[in-house]
Amino acid sequence: MDLSIFLAKLIGIYLLLVAFTLLFRKKEVEGSTKDFASSKGLITLSGSLSLFLGLAIVISHPIFIPGWQGVISFVGALLIVKGLFRIIFPSRVQKNLTSSFHKWYWLVFLITLFLGLFLTAAGFMA
Repeated sequence: MDLSIFLAKLIGIYLLLVAFTLLFRKKEVEGSTKDFASSKGLITLSGSLSLFLGLAIVISHPIFIPGWQGVISFVGALLIVKGLFRIIFPSRVQKNLTSSFHKWYWLVFLITLFLGLFLTAAGFMA
């Protein structure tokens, strides 16, 4: 299977599952986010995981072109930036995470849902 198709399916289905969790488990997600934000260690660990996954995507899939294949690489690049930010500035992330997540909850849900639908469709129709 082509790597682009595999990554589109993998990332797309993952994002759809996250979107449905955001939709149906709002109170639990907000509580988990608050608990998560209280630990600089967890923020740093999640940053390391984001950095690792982002590097894996960008190194294995360096296709920065318009279209669904470029979206995959763009997601990888965003993971790298997010990971570095969490590793370098855990206190800043800790301070802003709960308030900004609550404030932007439904926007995060919509972006996650539409990106998941887009990549899943692209992966299975390719």
